[in-house]
Amino acid sequence: MRTLLLLVLLVAGCAVRTPPAIERPNLLFLFADDLRRDALAAFGGELAPTPALHALARRGTALDDAYCMGSRHGAVCVPSRAMLLSGRALPHVRDDLAGVVTLPELLRERGYATFMAGKWHNGDKALRRAFPAARAVLRGGMSNHFAMDLCDVEAGEIVRQGVRPGHSTDLFADAAIEFLNSRRGNDEPFFAYVAFTAPHDPRDPPPAWRERLARRGRPQLPANFRGQHGLDLGKATMTVRDENLLGWPRDPELLRDQLADYRALIAHLDARIAEVLTALRDSGHLDDTIVVFASDHGLALGSHGLLGKQSVYEHSMSTPVVLAGPGVPVGARRDGLCYLLDLMPTLLAASGTPAPEGVDGRDLWPLIRGEAGGRDAIVLLYAASQRAVRVGNRKLIRLPQIDRTLLFDVGDDPDEMRDLASDPAFADVRARLEARLRAEQAEVDDELPWTAPEVQPATIDLTGKRFPPDRWQPDWIVEKYWPEQYWRRR
Repeated sequence: MRTLLLLVLLVAGCAVRTPPAIERPNLLFLFADDLRRDALAAFGGELAPTPALHALARRGTALDDAYCMGSRHGAVCVPSRAMLLSGRALPHVRDDLAGVVTLPELLRERGYATFMAGKWHNGDKALRRAFPAARAVLRGGMSNHFAMDLCDVEAGEIVRQGVRPGHSTDLFADAAIEFLNSRRGNDEPFFAYVAFTAPHDPRDPPPAWRERLARRGRPQLPANFRGQHGLDLGKATMTVRDENLLGWPRDPELLRDQLADYRALIAHLDARIAEVLTALRDSGHLDDTIVVFASDHGLALGSHGLLGKQSVYEHSMSTPVVLAGPGVPVGARRDGLCYLLDLMPTLLAASGTPAPEGVDGRDLWPLIRGEAGGRDAIVLLYAASQRAVRVGNRKLIRLPQIDRTLLFDVGDDPDEMRDLASDPAFADVRARLEARLRAEQAEVDDELPWTAPEVQPATIDLTGKRFPPDRWQPDWIVEKYWPEQYWRRR
């Protein structure tokens, strides 16, 4: 019933072309973890039912070409959050946010009350500084969804540390709803940052949601599924923890099981987001709050023979972004290139706060309002093994460690299945993009050489290789997805 009421409310809002902007709108940032853009109906996906997010996009503006810039290592979510909260490019910000002023700090100076719940992956010092008031905070990067070791933050001090019963999505949504309920009758502007861990693995949704989604049938494999990647993308990709969640070559039926649980995690997340937005309405602040929904990055889940986010392919670095609320056009889509880190100066601009010196992000309001396009190009950086540049629909990937270049037209080939790098008809395009990639690397102070000092073999075969599961995987997942010798982990 709550979801239905929310949908009616949001669709009714579509009668207005652009809600009028206000001086200091509230800001509600809803952040998913490991969510593929093409999993959502709002972005053309069919994997999971997400009526709340679809309705939010209809009430606001969807950004079709937003990206996480990349990562120095396999825990992509750490620098993604650091870039988002600082507005700085990957080479310009540390994972622990040391030496930079964060978005919530600047908003507090502007008179905002700040609050967070959910995943924080950037160190305790930065947590206490950025959000001196917080509830149900996961200070690490991942956990068993049903055994979250959480804390609260009061007056900048970490308190009440311990495991709390319930599923992570419910714990974080409940904390957000409690905060929004406290804002009834309070006109002080607020910034609430709610960072869910879903649909990050372990792929362990509430059983009722698994059963409910099972009625839809088994998910289809990605169009670009393959058993193994083939090309060696480097140790920071090929054998990191994420890639160990299935054996090599990938078993199609076991992968479909994981896709089914990923789907259930997303549907459950959407339902709880509906309740958070209902609480926002009931607080009396729906009309004066800009709501942002995004994910820290995407996920492969079988695409190109990969499972994780440790690559510069579209499925891993593109991210869904939706904004709705005062000043945001209703029912709009924008295809301009942008980064997640651009949201930091964008939200500062909405609050009337100037961005500090050193911020690399750009104010997206001209793009959101349809007055200008996005960036001319974006660069994607991953570890010491992968670089990419996208200009328009053309995308070039450089793999220095194996001295290999790939070229795709993601307009005609969104799944990046047809490599055009060796096609003579695209020789000029390749040359232009190679030059642009070097220029974009220099612009953000990325010094990775074009070719590694010691070039490695281009291909890799991981057939039969496996290592033990991480400690966060529940026993039933270990028994299902790991060989018998790994069942007894401790």
